Amino acid sequence: MHMVRDTARSKESQEDPRWTRTRRALIDAGRRLLARRPVEDLTVMDVVRAARLSQPSFYNHFSSKEELVEAVAADFFESDVAYKKGVFDRAADPAEAIATNAIHTLMVARRDPAVAWVMVRSGAMRELPRAKAEDGLVRMIAAGVRKGRLRVANAEVAASAIRGAASSLLRDTLLGGTPPDVERQLAELVLRMLGLNAREARTVAERAMARVAAEPARGTPVSLR
Repeated sequence: MHMVRDTARSKESQEDPRWTRTRRALIDAGRRLLARRPVEDLTVMDVVRAARLSQPSFYNHFSSKEELVEAVAADFFESDVAYKKGVFDRAADPAEAIATNAIHTLMVARRDPAVAWVMVRSGAMRELPRAKAEDGLVRMIAAGVRKGRLRVANAEVAASAIRGAASSLLRDTLLGGTPPDVERQLAELVLRMLGLNAREARTVAERAMARVAAEPARGTPVSLR
């Protein structure tokens, strides 16, 4: 009985605009702070001061700083998944769709370094379960193989390798250790790994780069997941 009342009260709270504003303020404050320091150096007090809220307000929304970090990650990935699904659903060429997503991965470092640092620094971020929906990258690689556009033995292994390379380069980009055209280079290397020849990989990567550059700035860039 108590559980039923508590659940109802929790639902009512989440429908209150003040609840939503407070949660958003905490997530935004956590995101700003994590852009400047590792997760282990962050404290709940840092977050509430940055958000100009009280400590009890924090614990009304999150049980720990780790849960807040997961919320920052989930907030980012919500738009990520929506964008990526749109790219894959509209793509006539699976190779260009994969190149586009590879480019967007590294664009996070330039367009929104705060989010990029959360991705790099947060172990909780890396451990977040993937969306329950079908893995879009694996699906697109498999579709490309079926069409004869891509050549790879195992789509899951290829997707894991692509994500690993992107994650490493994302950190290097944030630290200023990559060339100006690293996004195109990553896309080109990914396409070579998936079976395109050097000339075709470069052509598709350049086309994807031009498409991304022509897009309007987005509030939260997406990553290759």
